[in-house]
Amino acid sequence: MAVALRAAWDAAPARLTRAAQDLVALRERDGVHLVGVRHHSPACAVAVAALVEEVRPSAVLVEGPEEYTRLLPALLDERTVPPVAVLSLAGDPGDGGGSRGAGFYPLARYSPEWVALRAGHAAGAELAFVDSPWGEREAGAADDGAGATGRTVLAERQLAHSRTVARLAERLGCRDHDELWDHLFEARETARLRDWRELADDVFAWAALARLDYEEEALAADGSLDREARMSARIAEHAATAAGPVVVVTGAFHTLALVEALAGSPHGEAVVSRRPAGGYGALADAPAWLVRYDDERLDALRGYGAGMPAPGYYDRLWAAHHDAGGPAAAANAVLVDVGRGASARGALVSVAQSQAAVEHAHRLAALRERPWPCRTDLVDAITSCYVKDADDLDAAGERPLGLAVAEVFAGRALGDVAPGGAAPPLVEEARARARALRLDVSDAVPRTVRLDARRRPAHRDRRRFLALCAFLELGFARRVSGPDHVAGRGLGLVLEEWEHAWTPLVEARLVELSHRGATLEAVAVTLLDDARERAREERSSDAVARLVAQCVVVGLTDRLPPLVALVRATLDVDPSLSSVVGGMRRLAGLWRARAELELGEQGESLLDLAEQGLATAAYLVPDLAAADETTQDEALASLVALRSLVRDVRDAGRDGPTAAAGAVARALAQVREQDDASPAVRGALTAFAVVDGDLRDDDLVARVRAHLAPGADPVTATAFLGGVLRAAPDLLLHTPEMFDAVDEGLRHLDEDAFRAVLPDLRRAFTWLRPTETHRLAERVAARTGTSAAALDRRVAVTEDDLRTGLLVERELVAVLGRDGLGAWAAGGAR
Repeated sequence: MAVALRAAWDAAPARLTRAAQDLVALRERDGVHLVGVRHHSPACAVAVAALVEEVRPSAVLVEGPEEYTRLLPALLDERTVPPVAVLSLAGDPGDGGGSRGAGFYPLARYSPEWVALRAGHAAGAELAFVDSPWGEREAGAADDGAGATGRTVLAERQLAHSRTVARLAERLGCRDHDELWDHLFEARETARLRDWRELADDVFAWAALARLDYEEEALAADGSLDREARMSARIAEHAATAAGPVVVVTGAFHTLALVEALAGSPHGEAVVSRRPAGGYGALADAPAWLVRYDDERLDALRGYGAGMPAPGYYDRLWAAHHDAGGPAAAANAVLVDVGRGASARGALVSVAQSQAAVEHAHRLAALRERPWPCRTDLVDAITSCYVKDADDLDAAGERPLGLAVAEVFAGRALGDVAPGGAAPPLVEEARARARALRLDVSDAVPRTVRLDARRRPAHRDRRRFLALCAFLELGFARRVSGPDHVAGRGLGLVLEEWEHAWTPLVEARLVELSHRGATLEAVAVTLLDDARERAREERSSDAVARLVAQCVVVGLTDRLPPLVALVRATLDVDPSLSSVVGGMRRLAGLWRARAELELGEQGESLLDLAEQGLATAAYLVPDLAAADETTQDEALASLVALRSLVRDVRDAGRDGPTAAAGAVARALAQVREQDDASPAVRGALTAFAVVDGDLRDDDLVARVRAHLAPGADPVTATAFLGGVLRAAPDLLLHTPEMFDAVDEGLRHLDEDAFRAVLPDLRRAFTWLRPTETHRLAERVAARTGTSAAALDRRVAVTEDDLRTGLLVERELVAVLGRDGLGAWAAGGAR
């Protein structure tokens, strides 16, 4: 390894040779110790600890937005346990948080920055962050790989994409820059790492060579030069006033620029020229908070732009540097723990396999000239000795071995933050309430909880809290199954299932919401008020009713009166039957669940609203007559929902049919008998009338026959039949005369007409349940002299295949006709 780095220096340009000399001069002459590190590297952390212990600096400066300096008391509090992160939010706090850029500055216990701060504090040094404020960096920076949920303040993408690093990895037989890093730096004995000068110089060589791959324009565009201008200026300020040595810990990619700027090199002018003439003044004061973080988001393999892959492994490696057994014993423990974890999940990894894996890993390490097995050696040993098929390592597929590897290598640690001061009270409130409800927030592992809120009052409290978290979009809770009163689904179910997991993004969202209210309920009220104003402008009864349901399920029933008033007002102006019926059905569902939702007397006001909604629906029913091919599906759905709403109100126990229900019945009957009304709507209303006893079976059969009679429009006939099947599909099976009428009508359609309406017919019959479809198939088969089993064949063809087949059939029939075989062809037709 040392030979490889020495060879790299031999090929280095004069600029780097001069910079290396300046690095040493700054250290020995000026007492400024510039230590370039890889973020979250145990090797760098060991060296930084040894450096601080040896030189006893008067100041320790760390890369990171300078506004983080005020959070040092919380970071240094013994109750703060990594992994943690400083959270920054850029943008206007008054915009609701949706456009604010979230930046995370993560710290693990093996992060060199964390070790520098803790060791510096123990040495009595002044501590400070010296990088540009997050707001300045976020405004124009590219995404560092953290996605829409937040970016990382630290980044190493330049090193990962360096051509020089890639060539060096290829030369040394390493598969990527991560394995190259392990090969050159992590695979060093503890005593050698404590020789911090050697490690600092070697890391400088590695990063400086990579930096030369980038043009000055690219470094200016990504903000690196501006950041380095501020960092170098802050370092110079501290060095000028410090009573002793100054230790500076930054990402290694910046070290070359900082050395050249501080040493006065001509190459440093690109950085120095960006400093403002009057200096940077006092430290920036921007909002930032300390939140808990977890191993999942530290993992570079999951998208974190400055992460080491497999944080669980590197945490073990850091611990091994402080244990008597050392890294070699830790490597053995990794393989044993993976085998044990896989066996506990049912994979049955034997002791012999574990022994073979240990031997395999050590032989691989020796072959690759490493003193002990590193991460890739261990993964290769697991693949060779534990894997039986290609999917064994698939953790997403819940494979035992994959889950065990993920647990050991990725880790599951979730840090903790000292209470008070560094995080908004909203975060502490949410955590405290979750713990009081026995919802685990000790780590980021997803967990499932089953609730019976209908019969167990204690479960109602948990459901209300989980629903409140879901409404606030914290990312903590997600309903998996069960009754959903807001969406109006599954209301007949008793048990409900929720999945919950406390992640750093939960705390980030809580921080975003802190300006909207002092408590979770206060924030919910603010968001509900905002949504109420939007719903007022939409003039949608369903939208307002959804807010009513949301208000109820999160336990804010004292906020119902203004929403109830808005529903009443909206019913007078809502032009959509679908919206009116959907909203009122939602309210009727709340009324039925009034006991478990603890609505009290306010439940009756919701039932009154549902009755008022029926009156509005009666006024809008005539509009259904105008439904065409593009709107008939929505019209039929509204009819089915309206029928259910009438039943809901009737079943509520009110004395006798209401006037509104009577008005709905009369309006529906009028549309049903309207000749120019939508055939699909008339078909559905006819079926409903038969089911309700307002029409006889004979009336239905007569109308079906009339629509399917020779000369009738097949499109209209199919629409009418589709409406019947949408409303009451079982009538086709339970009314033999209707089956005969449909069978005869379809038989008399000519081939072109049948082909034209076939897609609509196919869709109409989908309203039958599978068992009903099978019974219908049996009757059709019997009518045609065959069996249902002969008809029930699955052929993997697409719509295009079917269309092509029909065209071929038509051409074949034409050819047979020209050859005098037309009669034979007609006998085999459809």
